[in-house]
Amino acid sequence: METTLYNSRQIEQAVLRIADVVNQNCRNRSDVVLMPILQGAVPLFADVCKHLEFDPYVEYIGVSSYVQQQQKQFNLYKWVEPTTVQDKCVWLFDDIADSGNTLNFLKSMLMQMGAKEVHTCVLLKKRTCPVEVDVAGFVMGDEWVWGYGMDAPDGRGRILDEIVCKNEKN
Repeated sequence: METTLYNSRQIEQAVLRIADVVNQNCRNRSDVVLMPILQGAVPLFADVCKHLEFDPYVEYIGVSSYVQQQQKQFNLYKWVEPTTVQDKCVWLFDDIADSGNTLNFLKSMLMQMGAKEVHTCVLLKKRTCPVEVDVAGFVMGDEWVWGYGMDAPDGRGRILDEIVCKNEKN
């Protein structure tokens, strides 16, 4: 059994708040690069873009993480040329800040490539995540969630228009 944590109306309101923050920070700049992280951030990013008041450069990136010999490793399967971010204001979009490791890794990589600044934007940030994000739609507990771009344990659920979790009482 599933429990709805955030319905489509709540998500829509979070998207508007996020778009407002991005607009306030970027509308008068010509050096902005928006980078949604595949795959989970795609619905969030698409919805935020509907409310942007400027025309940014957009570059999708892909990263997966795995543990090898008790260390977190990252696989960049879609990446950017250094000239894309050099001397630019970069905004990373992700679905969820869980441990924060992926955002930290990407932020560090982009700064090493010469980005002027790197900001982070997530739909969900877990309370236990020690990493600061610039803007989060919701701060949540430690549940495994799916919907609105995030997949369930069986790999499905990404197309739901709400965010759900397993109801532990059933």
